Amino acid sequence: MARRKQVPEVARPGRRTRLIELGKDLLIGVLACSAVLLAAQTSLVTGLRGWITEPTQAGEPVIRQPEEAVMPYLAAVRSEWGVYGAIYDKEAVDRTVTSLRPILGEGLNTAGAVEEITERRWRALLESPGVYCAFQGSPPLEVLSAWLGGGGDLSGNAEALLLAWDGSAVWLCWRDESGYRAAQTQVAYEGRLQTAVRKYSPNGVAFAYEMEKSDEAYGTLDPYVMVSVTPFRPAVYSTEIPDFVENGESLGMLLSALGFQSSGNSAYEMPEGLHISEGTDRLRVRRDGTVVFHAGEESRYPVPSEGERPTCSEAALAAWELLNRAASQWRGDGTFVLTRTEAEGEGWVLTFSYRLGGIPVLTGEDGWAARFAVAGGEIRDFTLKLRTYTDTGSAAALPRERLAAAAMNALGNTDGRLVLCYSDTGAESLKAGWVVQAEN
Repeated sequence: MARRKQVPEVARPGRRTRLIELGKDLLIGVLACSAVLLAAQTSLVTGLRGWITEPTQAGEPVIRQPEEAVMPYLAAVRSEWGVYGAIYDKEAVDRTVTSLRPILGEGLNTAGAVEEITERRWRALLESPGVYCAFQGSPPLEVLSAWLGGGGDLSGNAEALLLAWDGSAVWLCWRDESGYRAAQTQVAYEGRLQTAVRKYSPNGVAFAYEMEKSDEAYGTLDPYVMVSVTPFRPAVYSTEIPDFVENGESLGMLLSALGFQSSGNSAYEMPEGLHISEGTDRLRVRRDGTVVFHAGEESRYPVPSEGERPTCSEAALAAWELLNRAASQWRGDGTFVLTRTEAEGEGWVLTFSYRLGGIPVLTGEDGWAARFAVAGGEIRDFTLKLRTYTDTGSAAALPRERLAAAAMNALGNTDGRLVLCYSDTGAESLKAGWVVQAEN
């Protein structure tokens, strides 16, 4: 008869031990739940969401927020203690404007009757407690108001915007090609504007016109360029022109982004590039990265509108979205900013330019990167200059403002003002430098 295998005796835990072990299990469970809740409130969960939620389709273009198109390249905040300035630094400017956006929107929304003012009064307000923004080009006030959170009905364009207190009232002022304008607002100074500007500490910057008072060499600079006490070393970018003529894959992605059903096989070659027809619409793709569209009878790019015809803001938004969709695969580190709008008949002509790291880019001879014509409730024509800008990780030495101004004076070139920008003339490498901008 088989013998049962003897099992060694194991000590059984007592009641006290069981309670201790149960307490440990409960504590581990609580800590685990706490860790999950904490992760959900931090950036850790951001990386997990791509695994948990439905993934975005591969190759789907990312449409950026339209506010980016009207972000200034310079922002200054003045309190009774001095001036804080952010210039040629995208992150610093965006951070400053975003925090001050509610009060700028309130100023745009409550602006009253508009009056012309002198440059002397403009500078007096610029030296008073307030907020100042300078734009690349001159975006329309209607778009600035709509995209920066206001709801006002101001008309015209603004190269710069100023919200300042003159000792008795807060004024919204702006500069355009023809001069200076101001409108009194309902923004309160004490407890509102004063509180907003006091959050910023002076950082040793000054406007060029203020520096000119003690050193006339600064007079060659644009008077509203801000001069910093610390040297600035802008990034160097590489430039690549997309090859839509020889690269069938790139051409296919472009056609898909623009909503064309045609393939590269339907294109026929011309000396300057390719010509593509779909219905009565015409698309030309040049070897230099330029894309030109002319609408036929189809309504390929309608502009959503609440009224009978699109407003300037509605037209700008439709153009902005189409531009970002078309350029999403090739833009690289560049961003697009709205630099000008012009009324044409019952429609609009809108111009966009590139910006790199907070510094304006002049593309080609005319400087702009894209132009759209909106008429009859749709985008009828556009021209895009597509580029891929990539930060090389290196920076270039840049002459200080005074040295650049002195060099311009020595050359005797006084037909314009010095401004800092990148000039894309087709070279493979892009470095920022001082250029002479013609005065209006």
